Amino acid sequence: MSAVAMAVTTSVATAAVTQSKEERVPENRVIYEVFVRNFSPEGNLKGVEAQIPRLKELGVDVVWLMPIYKLGDVGKWGTYSSPYAIKNYRMIDPDNGTEEDLRDLVKTIHDNGMEIWFDWVGNHTAMDNVWVESHPEYYSKKDGDFVHPFNGMWKDVYELDRDSEAMQDAMVSDMQYWVDNFDIDGYRCDYASGPSPELWRKASERVLKDGKRVAWLAEDSNRPSLVKNGYFDYNYCWDFQEKVLKKFANDSVPSLDKLRKACELLANEGITEGESKAPDDTIKAPYAGRSRMVYLVNHDVLQDQGGSEDLVYKQYLRPLTVLEFTVYGMPLIYNGQEIQYKSGGRVSLAEKTPIDWSNPDEEMTELIKRLTSLKHSQPALCTGKESGKLTNLTTTADDAVYAYKRTFGEENVVVMLNFSDREETFTIPEGLPEGELVDAFTGNEVKAGGSVRFSLPPYGASVYVRNVRE
Repeated sequence: MSAVAMAVTTSVATAAVTQSKEERVPENRVIYEVFVRNFSPEGNLKGVEAQIPRLKELGVDVVWLMPIYKLGDVGKWGTYSSPYAIKNYRMIDPDNGTEEDLRDLVKTIHDNGMEIWFDWVGNHTAMDNVWVESHPEYYSKKDGDFVHPFNGMWKDVYELDRDSEAMQDAMVSDMQYWVDNFDIDGYRCDYASGPSPELWRKASERVLKDGKRVAWLAEDSNRPSLVKNGYFDYNYCWDFQEKVLKKFANDSVPSLDKLRKACELLANEGITEGESKAPDDTIKAPYAGRSRMVYLVNHDVLQDQGGSEDLVYKQYLRPLTVLEFTVYGMPLIYNGQEIQYKSGGRVSLAEKTPIDWSNPDEEMTELIKRLTSLKHSQPALCTGKESGKLTNLTTTADDAVYAYKRTFGEENVVVMLNFSDREETFTIPEGLPEGELVDAFTGNEVKAGGSVRFSLPPYGASVYVRNVRE
């Protein structure tokens, strides 16, 4: 008996697959990062609002807006200001639109069953931020002069005094302002290990929506105590992307054994081997019962790597996309990733390179839709308080195919990824769940067992789930 899997480089089949009931839990959210300037031809909040129904159809739970606040004009390193050089924390930049535009966007997001998270920059401000004159004591100084972060490398911003309690209190008040006046649901916090943990303690306790805590995501992986202590709900799987996925795709001889070990460790313990930690922040099992954000690309990755995810992951992009959504945590989709947008050049935070939505990779879009549906409907793909265990499966093509099983109770999901440029036919002698399985991409059904022969096309993938018949 042979089970032929889909080629993720060709069309995704439209066969209906009956799956477990869709249930969305906080730890399994799919996050979509929006760079407003580049997201639409309009480059503003109205341009984002127009696409919210499409993001709902894609399977997005959270819309994370990169900073939309009033930006600085001093020290710009491009045609536009970086969105991380903020002039006024309580104003919307006119290029992004008006307060009414933001209220309309928030309402549309909420009406479509999603949350909206703002991006907060707590380590530094624009050089012409209103605080520079009104509260110079909020800033770090050297010989009486304002300083640029990272030993002067970030030339368009001034570093805040991380230990200034007055600055912390003012910042927390500004965060509450957006919750009170615009009904936002949470914050992604830039360079979260830069400011004092005391800032995040205050914010997590005081910034409330209807008397309840909002969501907190840290752009950080080297201070797990920020999560363990409850200041943040989630942080980045930074080293998994940088040291595992990107390294795998760019090694002259990629190591599937290293990938297997890294995925098993991440899924079952929430960490990456050798994960960076501050010397004073080594903490045992920091992510037990919690989730983290896993990603292939974000605004920093694409800016550093040349403009599009295929340049980072090359021929492995599609099987690694399947891995992103099935291995662990909360997957991120970045600003056009779902259409495999190619900028044609370098992407900069200080320039405008709008996404060309007229030429989408429809196969990638359909693939991500299927993956978000699986993420929401399969208990075995859960991460957090109730987390599916990952078990690596041995195949008869282990030099080319990576197969693993996620298990939660009696629920199972089996993932098979071909990382070679040839078709692979193989068996999995042990470890397949009993009973009838169905490929979520093709609808092909198999009676699991060691004698079943699977076939994967070059760089193809399949995801098998329990066949639930109505």
